[in-house]
Formats: sequence, C-alpha cells, structure tokens
Amino acid sequence: MTLKYSEIKKTVIEKLNEDQLYRLAVVTHYLQVYGTPASEYYKDEALDFPGDADYVLEWDVPFPPADNAKFTFTDLFAGIGGIRPAFQNVGGKCVFSCEWDKFAKKTYEANFGEVPFGDITKIDAKRIPDHDILTAGFPCQAFSIAGRRGGFEDTRGTLFFEVARIIKEKRPKAFFLENVKGLVNHNGGKTLETILYVLRDELGYFVPDPETVNAKDFGVPQNRERVFIVGFRKDTGVREFKYPDPVPLYIRVGDILEKNPVSAKYY
Repeated sequence: MTLKYSEIKKTVIEKLNEDQLYRLAVVTHYLQVYGTPASEYYKDEALDFPGDADYVLEWDVPFPPADNAKFTFTDLFAGIGGIRPAFQNVGGKCVFSCEWDKFAKKTYEANFGEVPFGDITKIDAKRIPDHDILTAGFPCQAFSIAGRRGGFEDTRGTLFFEVARIIKEKRPKAFFLENVKGLVNHNGGKTLETILYVLRDELGYFVPDPETVNAKDFGVPQNRERVFIVGFRKDTGVREFKYPDPVPLYIRVGDILEKNPVSAKYY
C-alpha cells in the first residue's frame, strides 16, 4: 500500500487544533523516522495512524527525507529549515527538530512534512533520539560572566545553554552551530570565549577556531555573513578541520525570482 503524506495531512494532521501542536509534532516526527531506531522515541505518543501496518509513504513535499540515510542529525532553532537541506542532501536523516515561532513552523512543515517541537527550554533532552550530528542556529545572548572563567553556570538562562545541555546528554559525534557574525565581538569577545570554554573544556569536544563565512562566496546571490562553530567528539579521532574554500557564483538573483508577480497578500 502506498500513502501520500499530503493525504495523511488532510485526513489526520489538519484535524488537530492549535492546542495540539505537540501531538502534531509527535506524529510527523514518527512518520519521518518510521522503521528506524529513532521511531521508538515517538511511537507511544504518536496518533494511532498509520500504526504498525506495512505501508510505503510517498513524501509529496519539496524536501523529502533521504532514503538509505548515512547518518542522523537534529535541527534545533530550526526557523524555516535553512540548514536541513544541506544535511539531507549528503545523506542525513533528521530525527528531531524544534522551533517556537508558529509561522516558521508552518513553513517548515510545508517544506519537509514535519512540524517542529516548540520551546526548547521545555524539551527533555532524554526524549530526543540519539543522533550523529547536532545542528543549531541559536540566537546570540549576553552571558553573566561576573569575573568567573565561564562555564555552564555563566550560560544558564541563555539559549546557548539549551544547546549545551542537549550535547551533554546525547553526546553526538559532532555539532554544527551557526550565529550572526556579531557573536565574535559580542560583549568584548567574552560571549564567544564562554561558549568555546563550555564546548572545549566542559563538554570535551575538539573545536577549531570559529570562522565567519559569507553566503556570496559559496554560490548564493546574497551578502549574508554568519559565524560557524563546529566540534567533534574526541573519540572520533578528528584533530584538525579546515573550513571550505569559496566557490564561484553560478546562480544570480534573476535566476531564482518568481516569473509571475506574487500576490500582495504574501508580503
């Protein structure tokens, strides 16, 4: 039997109201990872559909999950899913996503067929499936350093702390963090210093110096600078890392604009 995701959405998911967003996230995550070890994290709470029946799910969404995935990853502070396609395109399967903005969640579901979970501060890290790579585009916030060296206590109450506690609990093989370039000089550089101290000294990951990367240097017609922080669990044996070299710009803005005018209601 073949089922289309859009049919499941129409008959089941769209019946759920705004108060049931958590259940909606559970069932779409369950469908994404059905048949994999990660499904056990959602099975008990998932709606009784499609159950344990033998079926093939056709993902009629723009960015369907990868077949025969080579690794697993999470998408924290997911937004509308800018990071996810890159990892899916190289064989990754997303086993958990979260985002608090309701409009971003709608776009994310339309793109990937998955509703992200909500407020990360309310998520029990033990309920997140095991994964190989953690990705997160966490917001930049000021830390309380109060003359101390830094560490978990300094980051409590900030959203980076949520990333750190999940890394501490799940111990992924690697992580990929993204932030605005202002993080480098935020609070006189002390914010980034605290982040690196937690990742390197308290969590024990190999973390090369972060690097600011501009999208326009990697084939995208947009001047968008972001700082990236990558890290590797020490038992992976990774001891060096080089950020990629720029690539030529092949796509221009005119290549991706809508051919017909977009209705003003979307502005």
